[in-house]
This record gives sequence, structure tokens and C-alpha cells, in this order.
Amino acid sequence: MRIFLCSLIRIQPTLILLILLVINPVFAQEETHIHDEIVCAEKAQFEGRNLIKKRSGEIVFHGYDIIYHRCEWKLNPKSNSNIEGHILFKFKADNDLDSLAFDLVNELKIDSITRNGQFLFYERKANRVLVWKTASKSSVKWNQNSIDSFTVHYRGNPASVSGGFGSYVYDNHQTGPIIHTLSQPYGAPFWWPCKQSLNDKIDSIDIVVETASDFKVGSNGVLLSTTPTVQGWHKIHWKHRYPVATYLVAIAVTNYAEFTDYAKFWNRTDSLPVVNYVFPQFLNSSKTEAQITLPMLRLMDSLFIPYPYPQEKYGHAQFTWGGGMEHQTMSFMGNFSRDLIAHELAHQWFGDMVTCGSWNDLWLNEGFATYLTEVCYQYLENDDSFKKKMRAMRANITADPNGSVKPADTTQVNILFNGRLTYRKGAWLLHMLRHKIGDSLFFEGCRKHLSGSQAYGFSTTAAFQGIMESVSGQNLDTFFKQWYEGQGHPDLKINWKQRGRKLELSVEQTPSNSMMGFWKIPVPMEFLSKPNFSGIRTSKYLVFYPDSLSKNYTLDIDFALDTVVFDPKVSVLAKASVGGINLDAQQKEEIILAPNPGTDFLQIFARNPVLKKVEVYNSIGQIVYCESRDSTQTWVINVTQWPVGPYFTRIYTDNFVYLGKWLRID
Repeated sequence: MRIFLCSLIRIQPTLILLILLVINPVFAQEETHIHDEIVCAEKAQFEGRNLIKKRSGEIVFHGYDIIYHRCEWKLNPKSNSNIEGHILFKFKADNDLDSLAFDLVNELKIDSITRNGQFLFYERKANRVLVWKTASKSSVKWNQNSIDSFTVHYRGNPASVSGGFGSYVYDNHQTGPIIHTLSQPYGAPFWWPCKQSLNDKIDSIDIVVETASDFKVGSNGVLLSTTPTVQGWHKIHWKHRYPVATYLVAIAVTNYAEFTDYAKFWNRTDSLPVVNYVFPQFLNSSKTEAQITLPMLRLMDSLFIPYPYPQEKYGHAQFTWGGGMEHQTMSFMGNFSRDLIAHELAHQWFGDMVTCGSWNDLWLNEGFATYLTEVCYQYLENDDSFKKKMRAMRANITADPNGSVKPADTTQVNILFNGRLTYRKGAWLLHMLRHKIGDSLFFEGCRKHLSGSQAYGFSTTAAFQGIMESVSGQNLDTFFKQWYEGQGHPDLKINWKQRGRKLELSVEQTPSNSMMGFWKIPVPMEFLSKPNFSGIRTSKYLVFYPDSLSKNYTLDIDFALDTVVFDPKVSVLAKASVGGINLDAQQKEEIILAPNPGTDFLQIFARNPVLKKVEVYNSIGQIVYCESRDSTQTWVINVTQWPVGPYFTRIYTDNFVYLGKWLRID
């Protein structure tokens, strides 16, 4: 909080000193709470990726529902980044199909596609593959609702594929080589043949990796077996029996050290293994840092629904990216910072169990993960820590006058993975919704979002809005139109003046983006007295609901005000300045300039003398304002067109001339 002092000097015959108070909380330069490495890493792995070319128009037409994959890979990071594999597709035909389509970049070679031991005919077109039911391009069809399978045998070096950009990485850490994958959002076909979509999840998957026997493999699900093969090699088998989006399938292979913690839950006797694969050089530090996962897991389990994969595990696998990735049941981690752990853990509910139904809805993944990172501070530390984090986020969002949560172009990395908008403004959308409908209904709505037909499936912003409307009984069209689609935010200029018990309050709203109209928002205010001898303040908390850009209120306040604070509970996404004066307390002096510093208006108040003329000079002595009046005790000057900086006033009364200094700020 900054308190500014300013003096007024009467030329004759006496000297007066005025302390002018403008109290405006400034929370600048607080930490930017979502770690930049989270956003930067997710941007980086999206950067430059081309959309897989479509089979039909703008919609990826695959024509079938994936039931099961068995993925078997052979790789050896000690030697190179090559991969050999065969992928079993088990599917159900949605319609009568003459051919099926799957996605795989051209740089990876297909050796064959087989069905029941017979070779199938296939064609490659750009980065998609069409496969027929027989050895020739015949008219034999897969009938609607029929269940069948085929196996794709392929090989190549995904690390060298142009456009892969981190979907398959061959790297080294301090004590060994590593291969790891990261497929979000379009990267899976850059390293394995699959159905790349946001409308179908793989119902069940087995992942079998053959590699050097001193290496471990981190992946989805539970570790089923480790079986020796040839000299110095073994096969590691993971199975995952929950639906999973294609981009959340992952492997990481290196000389991991391993440790397991167990999360115990207050309302049941079972415990969940939290399996950690870390680089050997970080084993000791990781054991300490990863402990925060357990209370966070219990918190999210209790606030929402039980952990979505209770029969398997949660865990971490360290990789060489700076941030993290929420691979289902095993997040890949660049480090074990508190916020990164919380962010990727939250994704197991929001992003993994229920996945955004389009990249326009990515905020349902990232906004939730960002917000729950802060909610962990609220419940595991204290409310002050939570408010500090939300204020820092608000300052970051409102530093720019433009931008919406809904991305204008989902193929542009800086728009889709925008930390200020998709992550932070998305988080603030949830925070304001929580305040709007109340804690109980907000968390009930979140639980419904994770349940029913959307469980282990996909969701959209419209579906989420519908759920929140059903639990709250409120129409949320205006709210989502403003905060999901709307550009920028409201800027508020709040001024107050008290004399006796009468308080005059003005609230002026200016949309930060000129294309937006009036933002329908609450304006919470706290009115505070000076502290008494024990340091205790009298206070009054009120919430105003302006219905226009300019609104004036007259209130009865039964104590002398010293400070007025905007949004003490930190619940409204707005940029606000507050200025004002208690005339009873201040007009022991003859002339007052207020607010000082100020932004839009310079107000001059006189106690006894009658104001006759006012001159204002800039810092180099040029006159910028001069006006005479018959007589008045209040003088208001619009200064919105004046440059920011110091100004000097010459104020004439019937008997004296007063000099003062005033500061205009942005």
C-alpha cells in the first residue's frame, strides 16, 4: 500500500501543511504464480506442429471407435533413437466402411499391415493411412457395428521427423541417455500409428517395451511384468484399463531410480501407490520434494470425486523438458516444484479423466489445473496465501487490455497455449464462477462435470456451462459470454467523499477493450476507519451491482472513514483505482487537493475561503489550466488529457493565494 504526501503553501500570511490521502492498493511485481516453465514447455511441444491432414473436409473421418490397442516397441537409447513396433488396432465400425483411416507421418516406414495372419492392402496419403479389409483394394466392407482388428508393423527414427517438435525426444541427462514422448496436442502420429482425435478415447491399452535390462520404462497404468529376453535385454509390460485420449499415451525409457509413496484417504481403508521414476542423481532430493503430492492428492480426491484411476496408480517420471505433462496416471516432470506437482496432478481429473472436446475448450484442462494449483494454497496453507496468488494472477491478466479465454486460432501456439489467457484468465473464470454461485454449488457442479456421460470422455464449454446452470438454477449466458468470449476486462475508477455520516461513492467503468460494452460485475468494497489505540479498525463490507458505466451511490456510514479498499476478498477480475477523502477529518486545513495522486479528475476543496480562480502549471512552468469563477467551495477539473507527471497549482481566494503540488498518474 502506498500513501502519498503533498503540501499546499499559502503565500500570506501563514503556512499550512496538508496531508492528502489517496489509498490505492498496489500489488505490483508479485510473483507470477503459474510457473513460466509449465506454459513454455507446453507451448514448445506444440510449436510448429502441422495438423494431421484430414481425410474429409474439416473433420477427421476415421469411421470407427477404438476399443483396444496393444503397443509393442523395441528401442535402445544406449545406441540410437530408432524404434521398431507393431500396434494392434481393435475397433468397432461406426458405419459400413470400404476402408479405415489412421494417422502416421510419412517419415515412419510401414513394413506391413496384417489381419488374422493375412496382409492387407493400404495406401499412404500425406500423413494418413487408408487400409482395406483384404489384400487388394476391393469392395469388401467392414459392416456397421462389426468388431475387428488389424496390426500395423512399422519402424523409423521419430526423433528426426520434421515437425515432431518434442513428440519423441532422444536426449541425455547427467547419468545416461533417455527417450521420452510428449504428444499433446497433435504429436502422437509423429511416433506411433494411431487415431488422432478429440472425440474417441482408447478404451483399454497394453504397452510392452523391450529395451536394455538396466533401463526402466515409465508409462500409463500398472506395471504388469518385467521379463528377460535376449542377453542384456528385457520386456516391460504396462497395462491401462481406463479410457485414455491418444495424446496422453506415453513412454519414458532411461536408467531410472524408483521409489513409491502411498496416499491414504480419510474415508476409506485403501491406499493409492504414488510411483516415482527419477534420474538417479536426483533420488534423494526428489524423495523430499515429491511428498507434497500426498496431501494434494487427498485434497483433490475430497473436493471433487475419488482419484479417477484407483485400481492402478498415480506417479511421476522425470524427463528433460523444463515443465511437465499430465500423461494419464504418470505425469512426466522436468522438476518437482510444488506448483508443477499440483498442476499436473489436477489434470488427472481435469484434462485426463474429462478431456477438452476441442482445442477451443483447452481452458477446461489448463484453467482448472491452474486454479487448483492455487486452491492447494487455500486449503493446505491459508486464505492469505491463496489471495496473494490470485492477486498476482489478476495483475498479470489485467496488464494487457485485450484477449479472451476462447482462442481466436487454435493452430497458433501463442494463442492456444497462452499463459495469461488460457491458463490464468481461465482460472479466474472458475474463481469468479465459484464466488457467483457459492462454494457448495460450485464443487457440486465440478463433480457433475466429472460424472455421468462425460466421465472418462470429453466435454465442452457449453456442456460445462449447462451443468453449472443446472446445479445453481442461474442463467449463466451473460457470465460466459463476458468471461469466456469477451475481450479484456473492466477498468474501474472509484472515488469517495465523506462528510458526517454521508458517504458519496462513484463507480466509473471503462472496458479495457473498446469493442466490449458494459461488464456486468459486482463491485465489492470494504470501508475502514483509522485503527484505534489497540490497532483495531471499524469496518463495513458492501457489494454494489452497477447497471451502467457510471453509477453514483449515497450511503449512511456511522463511523469516520480512513480507507476504502476494492475487492478485499479478491473475487472480481477488474483493474481498479480507489481515491477519496474524509472531509471532516481533512478540512481542518483551508485548501485540499484530492485525490493526490489522481488519474481522471483534480478536485479542490475549501473549508472557509471562497475559491475565485485556479491556475495549473506543468513541470516546466507552462500554464495548462486557468479559470475564474464567481465563488465556490468545490472545484473539479477534468485532467484525462493531461500527460502523466507533476503539476503546480496557484489557487486564489478572497484574501490569499495558495500554492500546491499535484501528481497525475496512469
